[in-house]
Amino acid sequence: MSSHGTGGRGSRLLLVRPRGELDWESAQEFAEQVGAAVERCPDLVIADFSDVTFADSSSLHTLFDAHRRLAAAGGRLVVAGPLSPGVQRLFEVSATTDYFHFAPTAGAAAAGGPAKSPTSEGR
Repeated sequence: MSSHGTGGRGSRLLLVRPRGELDWESAQEFAEQVGAAVERCPDLVIADFSDVTFADSSSLHTLFDAHRRLAAAGGRLVVAGPLSPGVQRLFEVSATTDYFHFAPTAGAAAAGGPAKSPTSEGR
């Protein structure tokens, strides 16, 4: 798991890039990285899920919290893909595809072009 930014507090963009399975055991590290990114008050946090093969409700909780905190501070969270079928399914069965902002890639998210849902890039 890695985290990258374009600067310090008040930066425009921060990238969090988890890898592999985001389950109960690995969720704490993901939550800490996302929390650290949000605390820096960026305009945009990109959660690049392109290398995530599995995510569970603990990851979803982390994303909900980050979305809420960023929105309250005038920032935004974008989940970037491409998403694996299992991760895409998590957003679908939890009915959160209309709640979060999605982009087909981290580059597209950074360029300001989030898609409406995790499946809209293929339509």
